[in-house]
Amino acid sequence: MEEIRSVQKYLKTIFQDIRKELEENEFIRALVGSQENLTNLMEGQEKLIAEYLEHWQSGAVDFSKRFEELYSKTDVPYAVIAWNIDRIKSKIMEKLIDEQYSQEFLLKMKAYLEDLVNQIAKIYLKKESKTLRNFKKSPFSEKLLYVTHRDWLTRIADAIEKDDFSQFPVMSASECEFSHVLEYPESLFVCMDANMCTYVHNLHALIHDTANTFYTFYTKGAYYQAYRVFKDMTELIAKLLKTISELYFLAYSDPESNFFKLVHLLSSRGDYKYVSMIDVVGLKNINRTYGDKAGDQVVREVEKRLMETFGKDIERTLIIKGSTADFFMLNMDFSEEEIRERMLEVSKNLHFEVQINGKKIPISVTVSTVEIEPYMELVEADLRDILYFLKEEAKKSVEHTSISIGKERRQEILNWINEKYRNVEKVKSRIERGEIELMFHPIVETFNTNRVVGAEVLVRIKDGEKLIPAGVFIDLIYELNLVEELDKKVLDKLLEYSDLLRGVINSLFINVSSRSLMSDSYLKKLCDFIREMKDFNITVELTEQQLIENFEAVVKIAENSHVAVAVDDFGTGYSSLKVVADLVEKNLLKFLKIDGSLIRDILKSHAIWKVVDIISVLSKRLETKTVAEFIENPEELTVVRSMGIDYCQGYYIAKPMTITELITWVKSLG
Repeated sequence: MEEIRSVQKYLKTIFQDIRKELEENEFIRALVGSQENLTNLMEGQEKLIAEYLEHWQSGAVDFSKRFEELYSKTDVPYAVIAWNIDRIKSKIMEKLIDEQYSQEFLLKMKAYLEDLVNQIAKIYLKKESKTLRNFKKSPFSEKLLYVTHRDWLTRIADAIEKDDFSQFPVMSASECEFSHVLEYPESLFVCMDANMCTYVHNLHALIHDTANTFYTFYTKGAYYQAYRVFKDMTELIAKLLKTISELYFLAYSDPESNFFKLVHLLSSRGDYKYVSMIDVVGLKNINRTYGDKAGDQVVREVEKRLMETFGKDIERTLIIKGSTADFFMLNMDFSEEEIRERMLEVSKNLHFEVQINGKKIPISVTVSTVEIEPYMELVEADLRDILYFLKEEAKKSVEHTSISIGKERRQEILNWINEKYRNVEKVKSRIERGEIELMFHPIVETFNTNRVVGAEVLVRIKDGEKLIPAGVFIDLIYELNLVEELDKKVLDKLLEYSDLLRGVINSLFINVSSRSLMSDSYLKKLCDFIREMKDFNITVELTEQQLIENFEAVVKIAENSHVAVAVDDFGTGYSSLKVVADLVEKNLLKFLKIDGSLIRDILKSHAIWKVVDIISVLSKRLETKTVAEFIENPEELTVVRSMGIDYCQGYYIAKPMTITELITWVKSLG
C-alpha cells in the first residue's frame, strides 16, 4: 500500500501535465469538444483512476461500469481515451523508475494500467456496436445484396452488447450466403462490371477474415486489439455497403437499358435463358380515364403478383420495371417445361379485377417470352423487336401469352430477323462501301487452352452500332451477287488490321465462298494478299463440298502462294476421301475441322463418339491436325482431349471477338 500511496501523490501533477497537453493539441481538443467536456473528462478520470489504483491488489470489479458512465456523459472518442490513459501510464512509469521501485512492482503496475486500457476498449466496443445496426439504414436495405448481411451484422452486434460470443457468426467468405447470392440475376444486374464485381468479392472476403480475427481477439480477452480490428471491420463494411449502394443506384437509374446489357453479357454463357416482356393491356387508357394514380395502382398490383409467382425463385429470376414496357423479366436455369408452366401461371395470376373510383376494372397482361440459346449472337435491338413481334402474337391468343421456345420457333424468329434485314439497297451499299467489321474466333491447343494457335475470321455487317452476322442475310448476298465483293472486303480489312494482329496472333483461318473460288479476280487478290501477309500463316477454310467442286482452284492458289487448307465441317458434308488424300499428297491440307454438330452430340451418342474418334485417327495417319469446333462445356473438352484432338474452338474457350477484344484477351493469357 505504501507503494500505491507514492504513486497517488504523483497523480495530481500528472493530470495537470496531461490536461495541459490536451489543451495544446488542437486535433485532440477538437475531438473532445467543449472546455466543459474536457474538464468533466479529466476530473472524472482523475477520481476514478485514483480509486482504481487503490484496488489494484483486490481487482477492479466494479470499475468498468463507472468508466462506462463517465464516457457516456462526456461522449469522447476512444482514440482520445486510449491516448490519455497511455500518457498517464507512461508518466506514472517514469516516476516509478526515477524513484527506483522494484522491477516486480513496475511490471505489475504496467500490467494493471494496460488492463484498464483493455477494459475501456471493451466499453467502447459495446458502445460502438450500434454502428453495425445503423448499416441497415439505407434506401436499398431491402435489396438482395443488403439483406444477406443483415442477420450477420445483427448477430455480431448482439454478441458484443451481451458479451456472449457463443452465437457469433464465425464463417469464411465462401460459407457466407453473400458469395452464393453474387451469382443471382439481381446481383449480376447490379454488378455487371467485371472489375467492380471482383472488387466487391475481394472486399467481402477481407471483411470475413477481419470479423474472424476480431472474434479471436475478443474471446481471448484482448479487447484493445479487438477494438482496433473492429474499427477496420466497420470501415470495410461501410466501403462494401457504399459500393453496393452506388451500384444499385446506377443499375436502377436506367433499369431497362441495364437489363438488356445484362442479357447481352449473359448470352455468351453456355446455358439457356428466357427473357420476357410483360405489358398491362390498356394501361394508357386507364391513365387517361382514371388518372395516373389509378395506373400506378394497377402497376403495383401487377408487380406484387409477379413477385408472388417468382418470389421463391430469386436465385434464378430478375424482374425490373421498364420504360418501353411495364416489366421485363430474366429467368435462368429453368427447364423448357417449367418456363412454359410459369408463363401460363403468370398470365392467369395477372388476370384480375381492381377497384378504381368504385368501379371494378378488369386487368390483363400480355406475356411474350423468348428463349436465349447458349452463345446466341443477338443484339439488343433485335431482342426488343422479337419481344414486340411476340407481343403482337400474344394479343391474339386466348392466354395473352406468346412463347418462343424450341427449334421450330427459333427458325421462325430467325426467318423474321432475316426478313427484317432484307433491305436490298441497304445491304448492297454497305458491302460496296466496305461497312463491315471482322470478328476473330480463337483456336487453342486442346491440352493447353491458354496457348492460342490461331483465329477464324468471321465477317459482320455494320448497322449503326450493331454488328450483324453475315449469315443473317447470306441468301440475299448471294442473290445480289455480292459474295465475292464481301470476300474481297474481308481481305482488305485484314490488311488494315495486320499491324495490330502482328505479334498477337500469327495464324488466320479465312472462310472463302464457292463463287469467289471460281473467280480469277478473287483468286489473284487472295494470292496477292497471302504474299503481303507473308509473316502470317494463312489457312483457307473450305467445306468438303467446296473442295470437291473447286479442287483445281485450290491447287492454283497453292501454286501461286504459300497457303494451307482446312476442311471445314468435316464428317457431315459431301465426303470424298480421295480429294482429301490428293490434298495431303500435295502438302496442302493441314487441318480437319470436325463439324460442330458432331461435337454437340458427342456426349449423347456413342456412334458419333466413334465417328469423331475415327476422324482423329485418320488425321494422325494423314499427318494433319484436327480442330474440334463448338466446344461449349468442360465435358466436351475432356472427351476431345481423350481422343487426342489437337486443337479446339468454341464459346467455352472464347467467344468471337473484335480486334481490340482479341488483343486484350491474348495479353490476359500471359
